Amino acid sequence: MNRMTRKVGLLPISIALLLAMTGCYEHTFTVGGGAPRGPVVYDHWQNYWLDGLIGHTKMDLEEICPSGRATIVAKQTFLNGLVAGLTGGIYTPTTLQIRCPDGRRADLALDAGDVEAIVSDPGFLQWVGEEMPERAGEVAAAQAALLER
Repeated sequence: MNRMTRKVGLLPISIALLLAMTGCYEHTFTVGGGAPRGPVVYDHWQNYWLDGLIGHTKMDLEEICPSGRATIVAKQTFLNGLVAGLTGGIYTPTTLQIRCPDGRRADLALDAGDVEAIVSDPGFLQWVGEEMPERAGEVAAAQAALLER
């Protein structure tokens, strides 16, 4: 067998192995009754190494779904599998999706006193400055108006 015949013979085998490593799977976890039809509030790749032997994912579900109900789907998509196949299984990402029945909203009942306590807290202005810096001036003015009362 000459070298060209060997190269041509290895190409289909290499392609077949690459495609075999791109297999898909899906695991579904239900928390507190679940939310299979709720909006997806988290959809990101999770990083694992050596065919998933190294790496873990730790999520604060109470922060993501304050209602305590969620459907979590961990899956390997074709693209995840292709990346794993191209790296020979060294890097093996998976896709993690979390659905909540009501999005990110918590069931809270706040009266005017509760809202005033939150807005007048100095930490609230700091949080607004970090999350929505364009609104920090409005919050500072509202806090000043509360202090004048």
